[in-house]
Amino acid sequence: MKATAQQIELAVSLLKQAATLDQITKETGLNASQINQIEQKYELEKPWIIRKRLREEAEMNKKLTKTPKNAERDMQIIELARTGSTLQAIATQFGVSRERIRTVLVKNNAITPMEVRKQTRAENKEADIAKSRILQNWVLVHIGCTIVELSLGTDIKKADCVRHLPSDSKHLILKPGEVANNWATEKWTDNQIFDGIRMAGTFKTPLSRVSYDRIRKEQKIDGPSGVRILQRFSFWVNACEQAGVQSGKAVRSNYQRNWTEQELINWLAAFMRQSTTSSHDAYNEWAKTQVGAPGSQTIRNTVGSWAECCELALLALRKEWTD
Repeated sequence: MKATAQQIELAVSLLKQAATLDQITKETGLNASQINQIEQKYELEKPWIIRKRLREEAEMNKKLTKTPKNAERDMQIIELARTGSTLQAIATQFGVSRERIRTVLVKNNAITPMEVRKQTRAENKEADIAKSRILQNWVLVHIGCTIVELSLGTDIKKADCVRHLPSDSKHLILKPGEVANNWATEKWTDNQIFDGIRMAGTFKTPLSRVSYDRIRKEQKIDGPSGVRILQRFSFWVNACEQAGVQSGKAVRSNYQRNWTEQELINWLAAFMRQSTTSSHDAYNEWAKTQVGAPGSQTIRNTVGSWAECCELALLALRKEWTD
């Protein structure tokens, strides 16, 4: 039976729509041979080829639709990794495995959280070294400064000054922490200092600086320490004379003093400028290399405790940049 024009038109339409052979036969009533003849006559694509192309196009469209979403997610993962978030934290946030996060980072050639943390540690270490260098250089130019002054002078936080100041420079810092213009001696007027000395003199005379400090603590006398008085008047005898109190004698009656108190402090100051420590043992080793230098015991016998001597030396050194 010959195909009618209507059957041929319908068959062509169905072939272009990639209908199956069974579907075309059912719709047109034509057999397989007639359908093949129509396909060849009108040079139509095979339905199975059309269907394959349509499947491929659909798959491509699906991928194109999905890519922006995946790309956005990958960028979020990469950004989180840059902040140092752990693989586990990122995986938990996106509901995937750690390995999936690692794969995304590798695929995008992105830095891993571990590498970020390693890089951050290295950068922090370099920053700490730079801070230490800045602090040390500032202290060497401003020996006898306080931590507060060091912080103000370098614009580095006080806590960081304490943390990063090299250990071989810490002996050059005055411990009280006050700014220079508010130094402890400034709270005492000369008359108040003289009153304190006179009060101590009622308990012992002649009055040595060591006796003054002991009596001041025992009797709770309102006055500065002996070291502070030395800082103000340079010599104990000067302060006592102005207070109208007889000053005490040297520690040993047979001791011949070869240096004034200020000279002894100057020797100690010279040592501290060159040394990485302020210990009296280190001073004695240094003194052996210096012609005419007094020993640490001589300094202590004349001036006071080693801590007080070192403080006076720092006060002498700070005058070089404060005067």
